[in-house]
Amino acid sequence: MTFRRLLEFAHRTAVVGAVQLAIVVGASAVTAHADTSPLTTWCNLNLGQGKAAVLDAMGTPNGNQADSIVQFWTEMASSDSSAEWDTSGAILLAGFDKSGNTVHLMAYDAQYGAGPIGAPGLPCEPFRNLNS
Repeated sequence: MTFRRLLEFAHRTAVVGAVQLAIVVGASAVTAHADTSPLTTWCNLNLGQGKAAVLDAMGTPNGNQADSIVQFWTEMASSDSSAEWDTSGAILLAGFDKSGNTVHLMAYDAQYGAGPIGAPGLPCEPFRNLNS
């Protein structure tokens, strides 16, 4: 019986250690992502990239300030769906075609809304379109 209890104790210790390790590794991965600037992440996106990859990189869409642009894209049939992220100082808008590929990556200055002025402090081109 003593050997069996020792074996059960060792098993419980291993399980608890594995859970603790998973929590520590998971927390550090989230922290690393949270420390990355949304504008830096945005500039690392590429035209032609799949919608799932864009959403995975940027997180859950959280904006609707560029609805007029989305409506225009829909009317012109240049984009089938879109996602928007409103960050401090920027409105980030991605447009996707019917296949789910990125065709528009637009970064507007939040102070002026969805218009011709690009987001400040952006380390890449603010208006990227697949067809231009």
